[in-house]
Formats: sequence, structure tokens, C-alpha cells
Amino acid sequence: MYAAKSLSHLRWSGYDRYGIHGEVYLWGALVEHERGWRAQYAYPKSFVLPLEMMPVSVTILEARMAALAAYGCDVSVAGSKGIVPLWRKCSGYDAAGLALLIERCQDWYTRRAQGRRIKRGVRVAILGHGIAVVEQADEVQVTAVLWNQNRLRIGRKAIVWNEGNMRWEASQWGVCSTASGAGCLPS
Repeated sequence: MYAAKSLSHLRWSGYDRYGIHGEVYLWGALVEHERGWRAQYAYPKSFVLPLEMMPVSVTILEARMAALAAYGCDVSVAGSKGIVPLWRKCSGYDAAGLALLIERCQDWYTRRAQGRRIKRGVRVAILGHGIAVVEQADEVQVTAVLWNQNRLRIGRKAIVWNEGNMRWEASQWGVCSTASGAGCLPS
């Protein structure tokens, strides 16, 4: 088992790129080197995880925390605000760490929602008719072109995100063709 003498030595040796780091207890045959130790045995004293490594899903987070807590040591999160305790071996979750994770999740969901905006160039599946490409979009109406060059007007509320298919979809109801006047697509 290898251990660095300090976080700066850990970074210098390149091991920080593996993400999780912390402090360890060392025993058995120990050999001291310029920047650390080599030990026969080691056991974690504490873990520090980069905030980016923390999952957004609560289910995955619980599983990861259970695996780390099994070592019986403190777990902290390293973010832009420094190192914040997340789990304390004697008392469980720490409020400051949970607040940091909640803030991160809110930021992630906000960015995700912004990425799912209907704008020019986005594809919308018109169920039963094909894929249309958005030319214009506002809060009320979307104008799109179907594969056969039919221009469509779609009420913005008629377009929904299908999580299972990972795409925007609109049923044929509420989709009107502008090529033939105000007529809606046939069913």
C-alpha cells in the first residue's frame, strides 16, 4: 500500500486524478520515501470525494455512501467551497454536506432543463407522421418542417418530452399544416 505525505504530494504524483482520496492508518513493515510511505497494511481513516463524483440520483448516492460508511470513517466532499463533511462515523449525515449535494442537484437539474428547450434545429417526433425539425419556437407556438417539406404549426403545450424515448414528441392532434391553409394533419 502506498501513501503520500500530503495532499500536494498526492497531486504531484498524479494519484488525485483517481478521484477519491483521504487519510489512512499504516502499520506493519513501513518504508519512508521522499514523498510518502509504503506500508504492509493500511486502513482508511477518512475519505474525501470530489463533488463531481457524487451521483445526482438518491438511490445511487445511498448505495455509494453505504459502501463508504462500512469502513467506519468520516466522509467529506471537496468542492469549490472547500472540504465539507458529508458523513460522520459517530452521527451519520452532516447538514452542511447534504446542503452542498442538494445545491449541486438543483444546479444539475436546472442545466438539464435548459438543455431541453425547444429551439431552432431541435427534432420533434410527430407521432404517426415522422420527425419534424423546428424552424421557429416561442412560448405559444412552434413552426417545424416535416420530412416531406410540409410546414407545421404546433401548439407549444402539445409538445412533451418523452423520457423513455429521450426525445420531444407531439401527437397528431393539435398539429396543423401551414402548406394547406389551416388544416390539421389527418389521423
